Amino acid sequence: MKSHQYPYINKRKKTICFCIHNSCADHITLAGSFNHWAHDELPLKPGKDGVWLIEIPMLPQGRYHYKFFIDDRMWTEDIENQLREPDGVAGWNSVLTIN
Repeated sequence: MKSHQYPYINKRKKTICFCIHNSCADHITLAGSFNHWAHDELPLKPGKDGVWLIEIPMLPQGRYHYKFFIDDRMWTEDIENQLREPDGVAGWNSVLTIN
């Protein structure tokens, strides 16, 4: 079982951990308003049972939109995170708030 909600904000380590389950992908990256939607800067690491993870340094207080970019061709919102807003095209951005 999962021990955390994702994205997981670890105040002690001053990091944020993102997670996505995809057993078919060759590579997955994280992109969002915090890195100007650069889809090649933040690769996730594959783990057990199709789970991919990335831990990034804590972000400043604020509200951020993000998505995962799968195999250089498909954007997807974070289904672990129920907070989302329309992306202005035909999908959704996931929303992360740092207090």
